[in-house]
Amino acid sequence: MNYKKWIIDDLQDLEKCEFALVQMQSELHTLETEFTAIKATNYDKIPIHSGENTQEEKLLTAIAKKAELEANLKATSLHVDDMYRILKMLPDDERRILERMFIHREKYAADNLAAELCYDTSKIYRLKNAALTHFAQLRFGTGYRP
Repeated sequence: MNYKKWIIDDLQDLEKCEFALVQMQSELHTLETEFTAIKATNYDKIPIHSGENTQEEKLLTAIAKKAELEANLKATSLHVDDMYRILKMLPDDERRILERMFIHREKYAADNLAAELCYDTSKIYRLKNAALTHFAQLRFGTGYRP
């Protein structure tokens, strides 16, 4: 069942995506500083064909990099928001299981959850499979069929 693998991969990558959002925002801030430095350079003192590192080439490179970074930031932000929106739609037990087993990857998560929820471990694994199916149904638009 590929959909379960896709969901697990996305859940396991969620914290990495959140970290990437912070990094991309930091990089955008760095680019803004770079724009200021490039614009501060005096055009009159730079020869028109002075090689690869002209002010205009630096500015164009920074603009292209910023556009690509903003597109990646928007796509990643939408993905993270979508994942959390779907997690919030799940029943509490299913959400907790997915968060602890896949997002936070807690050691002995199934055993700990079984003790907390007063279930046996096999029930936790059945709930995990149900939660993955439920998440996939919500994510891919098929609705939820208990």
